[in-house]
Amino acid sequence: MGSRQNFFEIQHRIGSFADKSKEQRCFFVQCATIDWDEIPDIITKEQLYRLCHISKTTALHLLRSGIIPCKRSDKKTHCYQIKKEDVRKYLEERAVLAEEFTAPVGWYCSGHKATKKEVPPVILEDMSDYYIDRLKAYPDVLTVQQIIVFTGYKKTAINNWCSKGWLKHFTKRRANMVPKVFFIEFLGSDHFRKIRRKTARHVKLLKGFRSWKSANS
Repeated sequence: MGSRQNFFEIQHRIGSFADKSKEQRCFFVQCATIDWDEIPDIITKEQLYRLCHISKTTALHLLRSGIIPCKRSDKKTHCYQIKKEDVRKYLEERAVLAEEFTAPVGWYCSGHKATKKEVPPVILEDMSDYYIDRLKAYPDVLTVQQIIVFTGYKKTAINNWCSKGWLKHFTKRRANMVPKVFFIEFLGSDHFRKIRRKTARHVKLLKGFRSWKSANS
């Protein structure tokens, strides 16, 4: 019970967030820290938008588009149930690739239906250049073991990508071999970028992309 009380105290402290200027909001978000031990395991939409420092409309987009998973009841109020772990995952990914989580054009007009936002082509092109740079020391054809080292995912996951046709490959002596050009293509795809439970290596690669992009822009 104590943790829930602490959470609502946090809500009260940030309650005037929407009244701040854009510059103040940016500064507030950068400086704010979240003690996840104080956050309830299940939160509502109202708690979500305060916790993430976003508008109610943006919160609705995130929930209806499936970017943040939720359960919806027939109640008129507090009808959304959102897991704390899913909110935390969203915030971590938004910090790395914010463009992927912006609402589509027209969303803030009445009557617009929720759709998942696509990453702008220019970002995907930058991402491709980034992975080309990160993989320049690797051979033109990669083994599964080399992909394990690069991504941090297990052999079963990589072979699954191959069997589903997401990762283009060929077999040699019953082993999957992946041309580097196809691996780079896969790294920028939805199948790889939107993996829910990312490895530490995957997160590090995404954070590296933000740093690389800033240094090369």
